Amino acid sequence: MAGVAAFIVLSPPPATQKTLVYYSQYEIQTLDPADAYDSGSFIPIQNSYDTLISYPLTTINEFAPALATEIPTVANGGISADGLTYTFHLRQGVKFSNGDPFTADDVVYTFQRVIRMNSPSSGVAWIDTQDLNVSSITKVDTYTVQFKLTHVFNPFLQTLATAEPNAIVDHLAVEANGGIVNNQDNSWMTNNTVGTGPYMVQSWTRGQQIVMVRNPYYWGPSGGARYDKVVMLLNVQPSTAISAARSGDATIADIPFTQAASLSNATNIHVIVSPVPRTYMVGFDINSTHSIMANASVRQALNWAFPYDQVIANAFQGYASPLNGPVPKQIYLGTDSMPTKYYSYNLTKAAAILDAAGFTKNAQGLRFGGTALTFWAISTIGWQPTVAQLYQAALQQIGITLDVHSVPDAVRSATQKTNGWDLMIETWGPDYNDPSDYALPFVGSAAIGGDTYHTMYSNATIDAALTDAQSTTNLAQEIADYHTVWTVQNQNPSLIYMCVAQAIAAVSTSLTNFTYNAIITYNFFFYLPASGTSASSMALAATVAPQARSDALRTFLTVFQKLLRA
Repeated sequence: MAGVAAFIVLSPPPATQKTLVYYSQYEIQTLDPADAYDSGSFIPIQNSYDTLISYPLTTINEFAPALATEIPTVANGGISADGLTYTFHLRQGVKFSNGDPFTADDVVYTFQRVIRMNSPSSGVAWIDTQDLNVSSITKVDTYTVQFKLTHVFNPFLQTLATAEPNAIVDHLAVEANGGIVNNQDNSWMTNNTVGTGPYMVQSWTRGQQIVMVRNPYYWGPSGGARYDKVVMLLNVQPSTAISAARSGDATIADIPFTQAASLSNATNIHVIVSPVPRTYMVGFDINSTHSIMANASVRQALNWAFPYDQVIANAFQGYASPLNGPVPKQIYLGTDSMPTKYYSYNLTKAAAILDAAGFTKNAQGLRFGGTALTFWAISTIGWQPTVAQLYQAALQQIGITLDVHSVPDAVRSATQKTNGWDLMIETWGPDYNDPSDYALPFVGSAAIGGDTYHTMYSNATIDAALTDAQSTTNLAQEIADYHTVWTVQNQNPSLIYMCVAQAIAAVSTSLTNFTYNAIITYNFFFYLPASGTSASSMALAATVAPQARSDALRTFLTVFQKLLRA
């Protein structure tokens, strides 16, 4: 999940005791969960809607009931012995923000809508179409629904816990405002929210701000001292966010890696560093007009020539760790299936591979006949141009010219859908906690629903392993399948696996109970005004060591899979 737009300067609204002001680096593309697949849109959707199941505030290692009253298991009868049928009992007495009652009809409608709309703008529907079709979801009674999967799909529950696209919508409101049209967006849903979550959108000025106020019908914990209003300023320049954090205008502010240390001694700010499985890579366009990109030896050499440690130290200021392959170690089975990093910075090896493949230097000391490779980065995200500069300098030492294009995100995104690029920085945040959420979109072919980055990569061995991993009932086989993906990618790479970076936010001491969940991200309802007390112990769970999170996740999901496969 990714999306960053161009920055503009804004004047903040005045913060009151019950108003939270969030200075965000993101733009919002849509408020419709069925076609939202960017970081900015996720935040108001997550805070305005609910899913059937979710995660506790501070962990992605276990599930928590939301609109469902319990997590289905084989033991409680919620999952059939063959792993194909899941039954959910729903909360009663829940209302949407317009007062409409929540029932099983809304759940059935939500999932059928995602599949029928087929996310024409974002492609997010792939999360559901992996294992569901329009006939998969049925109403048993007013407060019971049943899912019949098209095939055994190990991470089914994980997919239900993401608000994009599985936030439950009010079927009466949608039908009153355009309904469902196959393969088309609903413009009313794009611009409005009617959910069961703690907030609802009061106003949205594109490119500037979105204002959320409390949902008067929220079924969850009572309001108490919680924030009555959230103002999310959009596309905020880093310098503006930092100034707002220092002055106290910002309750929460996104800040760049390069500024985190400079704010650490501010008396009215806590810099919260949260380990999250957010991955950063460089993609190869195998179908580029420069045919050399189709050569696996060239892509191997480009991996060996990447200055991994320099990038982590300089571009990310140390707030990152190595990424071993498609699946980061913080995600279930990441360490088991992809235990080490195959590539390191080795210009000697890179040059030797190119020489052996016939791509030797010419009289001017240049390879590829002097043809430059193009490298695309987003100009408004400070670390990306830095990565480009470091890589450009490294490649120059072995006779490769890198033509860097540092451009607005809209230009980069449009270019990615063409064959007019060679290398491009890619980022990914988790949709759900399973290896398939990373490996399939990254390195699966378009034929099996992958190739999110338009690399045109297709490998039959990887496709077969990914398909098997999602449905095998043998845990050892699932690990082996993802290990196969890792092994093949090492020899025939479509990406440079740069690093896993942490999330950084400046949080005012006027706020307490701050948490940051790797998948839920910001859950504003549970943040509290400080009422004069210091927030010195905020977000303890957000700073748990990544390996501890991974170990806990492995333990939980191993037990869960045993129940599923019993």
